[in-house]
Amino acid sequence: MRRRLRAGALVALGLLAGAPARADEAACDSADTTVTTFPVPPQSALAYRRAETIAAAASQRRGVEVVLLGDSLTQLWPDASVRDTFGADVLNLGVGSDRTQNVLWRLEDARYAALAPRTVFLMLGTNNLGYGDKVCAIREGLRRVLERLDAVWGKPRLVVVGILPRGRKSAFRDAERLRLNAEWATLLAERGNAVIVDGAELALRCDEDPCPAFAPDTVHLAPPGYAALGAAIRRQWDAPGTP
Repeated sequence: MRRRLRAGALVALGLLAGAPARADEAACDSADTTVTTFPVPPQSALAYRRAETIAAAASQRRGVEVVLLGDSLTQLWPDASVRDTFGADVLNLGVGSDRTQNVLWRLEDARYAALAPRTVFLMLGTNNLGYGDKVCAIREGLRRVLERLDAVWGKPRLVVVGILPRGRKSAFRDAERLRLNAEWATLLAERGNAVIVDGAELALRCDEDPCPAFAPDTVHLAPPGYAALGAAIRRQWDAPGTP
């Protein structure tokens, strides 16, 4: 029974199995980029309620050390693992089903501005990939999120994990995902003051099926996956020369 409830919750949080991979992707037009860059609220009542709850919590915090921003991969991160990775002064602002356009909508909420975090952990884009958005459109959405985040919080340090492997044997839109992560790294290098967590890809990529790092849906992380992700972040965070 508990397993069935867990599976239902993951579906409700909205990370989808998504559209099939496309070998040859056409260039983005205005429709592609408008979808990923025009701020819109969550498209489920569950996600909207979560967004309202965390916005209210954000309005009560001042000068938080670390903010976690992202989709259900972030929202479902166990609290103990979050503290082990980032310390005690951390606020998890993950909302299940979030895409770039939903995070842009959330960052327009004045209640977020009070946080002024020193560090922002950002994990975003897998839902755009799952919905079939083009790489060029997702890249533009991520770029707009960076711009908005800096406008709201004054260019904090970023800790960014690229879009994680997903699907059976990590095969879902994998070439496009890797290309997008390379674009993501370029955006962050141009911005500066960012830690790119390269080790997460190796730690969470699976050639076997089922993969012990992932839940049965092959999208969400299982506890061993969160442990591996946290360890990869700490290695990168503590490395000499890290900003």
